[in-house]
Amino acid sequence: MFGAWGLGGCGDGTGGSGTTDSDGTTGTDGTTGSTGDVPTTGTSGEPDSTGDDETTGGPDLMPKDITTVTLTAGTSGALLPWTIGHFFAEGDIPTGSQIAADVDEFQAVVRNRWPDGSVKFAVLSGRCEFTAGTPRMIQLSRIAAAADPGPAITEAELVAAAPDLGVQVGMLGSVSLASALGSPVQQLLAGPVASEWRYRLDIDDQLVVWVFARLYKGGAVEALVSVENGWFEYTGAINKVGRVVVTSQGQTLYDSTSDLDIKHHTRIVCTDGHSGKLWLDADPQIVVAHDPAYLQQSGAVPAFLAESIDQALLDILADKYVPYAQHNLPGDALGSGGDSPSIGWLPQWDATYVVSAAPRALQSVLVNSFASGAWSVHIRDAVTNAPPTFAAHPDAKLPQSTGDMYGGRAYFSGQYGTDWDISHGWLPSYVAYLVTGDWWHLEELQYFVKWVHFSASVESRGGAAGLMVRSLQPRGTAWQIRNCGMAAAITPDDDPEHLGYAGAVGASLAWMRGFHTNALGVVIEPDQVYWGDIGGERTWMSDYVVGSVAWVLDLKIVEATHEADAAAFMEWMGKGLVQRMSDGTNPEGWHWAYQAYSPVLSTFAFPENQDQANFDANWGIAFERFAGRPNGPDLDDGNIHATNWDTLGFENMPVKQAFGGDYFEYAMCALALCVNRQVEGAEAAFARIAQASNFAACRAALAADPRWGIAPRSFVQQG
Repeated sequence: MFGAWGLGGCGDGTGGSGTTDSDGTTGTDGTTGSTGDVPTTGTSGEPDSTGDDETTGGPDLMPKDITTVTLTAGTSGALLPWTIGHFFAEGDIPTGSQIAADVDEFQAVVRNRWPDGSVKFAVLSGRCEFTAGTPRMIQLSRIAAAADPGPAITEAELVAAAPDLGVQVGMLGSVSLASALGSPVQQLLAGPVASEWRYRLDIDDQLVVWVFARLYKGGAVEALVSVENGWFEYTGAINKVGRVVVTSQGQTLYDSTSDLDIKHHTRIVCTDGHSGKLWLDADPQIVVAHDPAYLQQSGAVPAFLAESIDQALLDILADKYVPYAQHNLPGDALGSGGDSPSIGWLPQWDATYVVSAAPRALQSVLVNSFASGAWSVHIRDAVTNAPPTFAAHPDAKLPQSTGDMYGGRAYFSGQYGTDWDISHGWLPSYVAYLVTGDWWHLEELQYFVKWVHFSASVESRGGAAGLMVRSLQPRGTAWQIRNCGMAAAITPDDDPEHLGYAGAVGASLAWMRGFHTNALGVVIEPDQVYWGDIGGERTWMSDYVVGSVAWVLDLKIVEATHEADAAAFMEWMGKGLVQRMSDGTNPEGWHWAYQAYSPVLSTFAFPENQDQANFDANWGIAFERFAGRPNGPDLDDGNIHATNWDTLGFENMPVKQAFGGDYFEYAMCALALCVNRQVEGAEAAFARIAQASNFAACRAALAADPRWGIAPRSFVQQG
């Protein structure tokens, strides 16, 4: 499947024959279909170089095959309906062009665009013929923008279809979709193939059933039903207990079979499988597989070194959702020391799908996203019916209790769902949204970002600014910047809070650029006095920040106000990491093959060693202190070395046998992301790693867990 350096097999032809019913072209202002607009493909904006025509300097609008997705149905039929999400590389679908697919009926609702106006993320819907169990490869292409494909399906058509959907929550009460038809909270999709609406059905003043109802051309209706116990206001919130049953036309679509203790500020999805969908008629059981090479090359996710995935890994991934089950999540052990499958730039299940597109991995992506609903972070604003905005509550602090642990971990009790610790926090629901386009998953990521924001002190977060700079540990800062950055990247462009997430990231990077003055490019925590090794600096936590910021900046979500500071901060961090990955010819560098846990970076004792003015002048000084000798060419033995876990020191650092959760890998992954940012010296430094004699063996081990093997995108080859 993979070449010497990566993945192969993405389409790059000039066809696109047989495409029909492409996305609409009714607008030129870049609005999306996320709030009910008819899908558009036209925007203003300067073209990116990757989409330019070499002759005219403008965007290349020639028809072109971009990538493929593979759909497999569990049933046979002539016009079976489906919807997926898809991320596109900058410039692939430029202004003046639109997405097409070689299927009978097709629409693309564009939700996000790159700064040059090209499509970034779209929700794709279609109807086409399937034979049960036989994969069908769908070619996604670009074609010149065409006329409006026809009117969008309206809610009046859904009302006329009179879908029968009822939800009973024990003795607490029952609700019916029929009572809300005609009054949707929000329209999520609008097109001639599929339209979707979100409905609010109150069980009582605290417990709400949310129905995401999608109507396809031809009359098929699918629904995602979620029971949510959480509003922004915490006062008086209690757990709700009841057996949850969903019915339609006298048939039971879902039954929890026993009472569920729906803890406050949590939510569940009414599903027995993995998709979350309840079909009011026959379920076509369509499963998607995205092109792994294109997905990684697009920038939506990091590129990975893994060349395959072991069946043993797939076998342990969750494939069936059960409310409040742990699945692959860390549960109450989230804040414990050591590695966890949830930790990394992507959690294990998401990374596995990105590498393999295996059906079991997809199931796990969705199941673990739904499982995130068990955390008490769901603080919906009852006025807007959405996660609260930064600006609307500048002085709010939730929960209103003593202690101020960033991320809310200090507030765990049996009354709440599972606790959340941002220092070990994963990236919830991001990939689930990328592959499905389902709004539930987007909201889940937004909830986790906002919980961290509102559970921090008003002062530390800068009120409504959304600063993510005082998380008690640099890794907490890294993961929250990553999460908020991804929320900025995929929250629809026409959603006002899209700019809220982007502004929080930009303000945080500008703040950190002003705070950090040390000569080594090491990110430290302003409140370092309260934790950790008072004699050293945990450089691996700094690596998390470096990699997260590099990835976020690649997605081009930072506004012009903060661009210069963000770029300067990235350059400062990247330069420091490159020096820490030097070979033996650089006396002022740390040797790349010998990474440390918590190196001492100052001649001063605590607390003066936390003063950045007292840091070493270069990495060579720190390396000599660590190794008891200067960096030199004789250390270039051609091997990557692993941590000596007995002493955490330089002596007897063994030759690494496999890539996994170790301090070298954290630096390597951050370095790969620096290559994407074209940090000076990063590409040469990564090449040294790739040329190591034990690199191939270490890389092979990533089949058991791909998380800690991030590669530069330039190493992922598209055929």
